Amino acid sequence: MNEQVVIVTGGARGIGFGIGTCFARKGARLVVADLDLDAASKAANELKTHGAADAIGVRCDVSVRSEVEAMIERAVAVFGRIDVLVNNAGICPFIEVMDMTPETWQQTLDVNLTGAFHCTQIAARRMIAQGDGGRVVFITSLAENVTGPAQVDYGASKGGLRMAMAGFATALGKHGITCNAVAPGMILTPMTAFHWDKPENAAFLKTRVPVGRIGTPEDIGHACVFLASPEAAYINGVTLRVDGGHQAVCY
Repeated sequence: MNEQVVIVTGGARGIGFGIGTCFARKGARLVVADLDLDAASKAANELKTHGAADAIGVRCDVSVRSEVEAMIERAVAVFGRIDVLVNNAGICPFIEVMDMTPETWQQTLDVNLTGAFHCTQIAARRMIAQGDGGRVVFITSLAENVTGPAQVDYGASKGGLRMAMAGFATALGKHGITCNAVAPGMILTPMTAFHWDKPENAAFLKTRVPVGRIGTPEDIGHACVFLASPEAAYINGVTLRVDGGHQAVCY
């Protein structure tokens, strides 16, 4: 990867850390941006053991524009440039929509959708100034197309994120900056292990996921690395579904 400078938001754990791991194996220089600075710094140090040329942890609440600006400034101050932005930071409160407060609804949109807007606009301005293109990857979800009563806010934010990705793709393509999305299916992370380790849920996977297993954070990371590679230079404005075929199943 020629030591690409890669920012991963929400990169301290779970899918974000898996994404960082895959870039680290390619020798990237990584900025792990996360609400938890201690966790971000710990993750950055661990990514060096996975092959990262260098890595730093930065605290950033993506819903606060001034914090995003500071995070981008720190990345440039340390590494001199930005090549790849992965908009991974997100939340899903899992609250029934009829019980949801306006504050919860707004927070989900602020983090998942507006946060990606802040990060993309600010990072892209830097990429444009550099003059040699760049890559932006948005982590959406199968919830951009399907949802349920406890994911109305999440689905709305991810559907909006898909369209934000497409819109940025039309705006930034002329600068050599591509924008694409990766939509994860069911992924095993430390936060979801308690659920998927149950025998009945493991059996559910066998019937609903054609490849017969749950996904890993690295499955998402591999897709991000591809979309950030020279081989993906003519791919722009698309969503790559990484779900083991889950959404292809007719229920």
